[in-house]
Amino acid sequence: MLFLFNDVVFDLGDLKSVLRGEDMPLDTAQIEALTPAQLTTLAREAVFADPNVAHTRPKHIRCLVALMAYVIPGSNAILVVRPEGAKSWIEVGVRFAQVPIETLAFLWTAQQSKRLSAAEVNSSVWTRSSAPLPPATGTG
Repeated sequence: MLFLFNDVVFDLGDLKSVLRGEDMPLDTAQIEALTPAQLTTLAREAVFADPNVAHTRPKHIRCLVALMAYVIPGSNAILVVRPEGAKSWIEVGVRFAQVPIETLAFLWTAQQSKRLSAAEVNSSVWTRSSAPLPPATGTG
């Protein structure tokens, strides 16, 4: 399974093995109790603290997107943007999408050959009309 977080494509392989893997900081009961709003808050907080978190802490974001794929069925992409001058994680914008697997596979291949850029991701995914999922409600 592929999941796009901003401009990084994560290969989750078998989702259940990621959820049960040694990098996952949560146990099964904690995972089952998670809500979309909590996961959205985690993503917003992470990007507020470090806008390039997908590049600087890929293991953490891989766990986060695995949780999103499990808790928010149908989503396979998230755009999390910290506006310039943001003073809190609440100001960080979020957009979920369901991107065709062919597009994600194309981006994954480009990423593997070191030729994927944020501009390419934007033109392939975020500026097209992917079917966005309803926004998460609440602040966590």
